[in-house]
Amino acid sequence: MSTTIAAREELLQSTKQALASLNVRREALESEASAITSELTSPLESGGPPMGVDTPLVDSDGYPRSDIDVYRARTLRGRLATIGTDHKQIMRDIEMKLQQLAALQKPQRVAEEKAEIEERKKPKPKPKYDPVTGKWVVKNWDGTIAGAGSDKTPRSFDSLEALSSDGQAASSNVRQSAAASVGGRNTTVAPSLPFAKVNAVAPHSPAEAAGLLEDDLILRFGSITIDSPNGFQELAQAVPNAASDHQTIEILVKRGNAQQETKTVHLVPRPWEGRGLIGCHIVPFQN
Repeated sequence: MSTTIAAREELLQSTKQALASLNVRREALESEASAITSELTSPLESGGPPMGVDTPLVDSDGYPRSDIDVYRARTLRGRLATIGTDHKQIMRDIEMKLQQLAALQKPQRVAEEKAEIEERKKPKPKPKYDPVTGKWVVKNWDGTIAGAGSDKTPRSFDSLEALSSDGQAASSNVRQSAAASVGGRNTTVAPSLPFAKVNAVAPHSPAEAAGLLEDDLILRFGSITIDSPNGFQELAQAVPNAASDHQTIEILVKRGNAQQETKTVHLVPRPWEGRGLIGCHIVPFQN
């Protein structure tokens, strides 16, 4: 153990000395570059225009300027370009040495930062339904729940059930409904009372493509009806479930001034240019 500590201390001192040496070289290059730039940009003693850092060294007729020492101007410009290249390399070397110094001074912190970067690069799992907040949440890089509101005590994403018991029922309902809806009509008996209302439909959205209209009253959403124990919670879970499985949800609505017309539409939840997966706002309906 003592041998390891001694070796690390020796390497630490060596790194500090290398940094000090690089810093001296950096300051010397910057001082020389400042002097060259000052000479190139200062007016001549004769009162003529300066040699310039990148101005032409020939006159309007294409001949070398007679008011300056063209050879010296070229030499100074060449040296300035070399200094710029050397300075960039030294700055890269300093950055590398600073990283090494940080790793030697705080090895635990560097290891933690590296582990965090690796965790952030890992593929994110699918969102899960959080029964505490009633929202769909995602996993933070550190394993906690993101999107769970202002929870003071972080909770583990992995501790959430993939779906609550109600969510499992909703997922099952959507898949059964989608299977019946693709290629045929849903054979469930049509309910007579609506449980939700379409409050708004965004242009160019999946909802508009399906034929949903503002003020439509929803009688059935997949297999979710007014008799479903947790209708809106099931509906919120049904949409992402159907989107992940690329399934169609059959929706039975009432529309018209007196809501006398009954119509079936087929909604395909999917990502689009707007918010959400369907592009419409659905609210509870009460008679």
